[in-house]
Amino acid sequence: MLKNKVAIITGGSRGIGNAIARKFAENGASLLLVALHKGRLLQAQKEISKIGVHVEIIYGDIAEPSLSQFIVKKTLKLFGTIDILVNCAGIITRTPFANLSPKEWHRVIHVNLDGIFYLSQAVLPVLCEKKYGRIINMSSQMARLPHPNASPSYEVSKAGITALTRHLAHHYAKYNICVNAIAPGTIDTDLLKSMPPEAIKRFKKAIPFQRLGQPREVADLALFLASDQSSYVTGATFNISGGSLMD
Repeated sequence: MLKNKVAIITGGSRGIGNAIARKFAENGASLLLVALHKGRLLQAQKEISKIGVHVEIIYGDIAEPSLSQFIVKKTLKLFGTIDILVNCAGIITRTPFANLSPKEWHRVIHVNLDGIFYLSQAVLPVLCEKKYGRIINMSSQMARLPHPNASPSYEVSKAGITALTRHLAHHYAKYNICVNAIAPGTIDTDLLKSMPPEAIKRFKKAIPFQRLGQPREVADLALFLASDQSSYVTGATFNISGGSLMD
């Protein structure tokens, strides 16, 4: 489905981002993976390369504006083009609102929202010139459902991603660029494993399917949005939450 396509995936070293990278590779895409942790990124490159596709990596902080320009320049140098951008890098904190410092507030916003702004702004001229592209942003059901174990900065950043997705979809449709978001619910990742077992049990009970989502299930949705099968889909945010959030 993605043969001869080139995809940039942030947060590609683990969790949902890594599952998306594997799914794209299995469907023929060449990859440029971006993440903050060098060791995990090197391991992801080694494992995904076994599928038989070209995988390159860049490690760095997506919250730094200069990194986005470097990512685009390196991708063009290595692959000659860019077709797909998956903005999956993100962080979460759990400090209650009353105790949340300005530094912690801004750090989450910088990584989760500003990083998408910087990289999308850097990639879009390439997509506009070729009049083709897919941008997939990782939002969250917490953009609409307050969470007892998340800081408000995370929820606000994810709500901002949904709004930014709509804005880009509206303004860049004329260039044949589809921009969509995925809003996962409770997915079985390292992020979730950091929470107390009792909290995870409560989450399961609140999900109609009575189970956690798997990263590969999110990756299947991302594959659809990255492929030509979604050529008439833009500006949408897709809930993948086992029914815990329904529209």
